[in-house]
Amino acid sequence: MGGIERVLVVDDHQVFADLVSVALESDPTMRCVGSAASVEDARRLAAELRPDLALVDVRLPDGDGLDLAAELLAARPELRVVVLTAYPRADLVERARAVGVAALLAKELSLTELLAALRDARPDAPVLVQLQEPQHGLTRRELEVLELLGEGSDVRAIARTLGISPHTTRDHVKNVLAKLGARTQLDAVVMAARSGILRIGAP
Repeated sequence: MGGIERVLVVDDHQVFADLVSVALESDPTMRCVGSAASVEDARRLAAELRPDLALVDVRLPDGDGLDLAAELLAARPELRVVVLTAYPRADLVERARAVGVAALLAKELSLTELLAALRDARPDAPVLVQLQEPQHGLTRRELEVLELLGEGSDVRAIARTLGISPHTTRDHVKNVLAKLGARTQLDAVVMAARSGILRIGAP
C-alpha cells in the first residue's frame, strides 16, 4: 500500500474532529479528505470521496459507529475502518471483531498514538482496545449502571436499557454508591467523573 492514504473523519465533536484533521495534515503518509458529523453525512462522503481509511466514533447522533462501519465495509471491503470509543466494553470488542474493523481504539489516546495506530491498523490483524480491570472494585455491570446514571437515566430507564429488573438495578446503584463512598447518585457521578472512571459527555 503506497502513496498517501486518504482519511475520512466521522465524529460529531467538532473540536476533536478538527484536531485529528490538523494532526493528519502533519503526517506525510496520510491526509484528511473530509469530515462528517453523522451517519448520514458519512455515507454520502464515503461514496463521494472514496477514502482509504475511515476513522469513526462509535457514538453518533443518528446512529451507531459499528453499524456504520459494517455498512461501509459491505460497500467497499478494501476500506480500512478504525472505530473510537470513550467507553471500552467487552461487547464493543466482540462487535468490532465480528464487523471486521481494522481497529477499535480508546478515545483517550494521544494524537501521536492515534496516528501511529492508524498507520498500523490492518483488518487481518485488528488492534482491539485492551479492557481494563474494573476500577474501585466496580463490576462491569456496575460500571454500565454508573455510565447510564452519568447520562441522566433513572432506575427504570437503566433497567430497560440493561434488560434487568428495577429491583436488581437499585441493588447495583446501592453497590456503586457504597464502593465509591458516595451519598447520592449525583455524588457518585461527580466523584466518578473527577477520578476518570466516567467521562461526562464523551461518546
